Amino acid sequence: MNRRQILKYAATLTGTAICAPLTSAMLAGCSEANKSGELINTATGKQPVFFKQDTFNLLTKIMDTILPKTDTPSASEVDVHFIMDNMLDKLFDQSYQKSFLAKFAKLQKHLEDAGYSDGTAEEQFNIIKALENTSNDQRTDVHLSYIDIKQQTVSYYLLTEEVAENHLNYLPIPGEWKPCVSVEELGGKKWAI
Repeated sequence: MNRRQILKYAATLTGTAICAPLTSAMLAGCSEANKSGELINTATGKQPVFFKQDTFNLLTKIMDTILPKTDTPSASEVDVHFIMDNMLDKLFDQSYQKSFLAKFAKLQKHLEDAGYSDGTAEEQFNIIKALENTSNDQRTDVHLSYIDIKQQTVSYYLLTEEVAENHLNYLPIPGEWKPCVSVEELGGKKWAI
């Protein structure tokens, strides 16, 4: 990778961090299934652009297994699946897109063979947990695909407006910077990015 590509990726990542709340606001809304069972964004009527519908539905289930609803919203409740669809469609280059889809196809086959889509939430969790606990010498494209999805899910989740403003410490206009402050002094919450 040459210096120009590194600078381009750094600018893209920085721009993503700055624009994520705006992107999240544009993509905000509840996801639900339309009459044909396809996931759509009810606020915008948006459907997936990069993924085929069955792949998008599986991706959404994986994301909700990684970040399920607890005292915080699930990944799909803050539209992380639509953010990832948009990022893959608009931001990433074709070589990464092809690589991602090839690895994801292997992950999809692995999950189908394991009965992931038809399983209960606990069974789905156990299947994902087994992928998570894969030893170094057994890591394949299936594991790499899962790790890629997990990293993007967590990153996009933390950058959403809902999570940043309501579940992390958030100052839209920061005040005085204090470098050595304990988490307890901040109300037990980490700072939003």
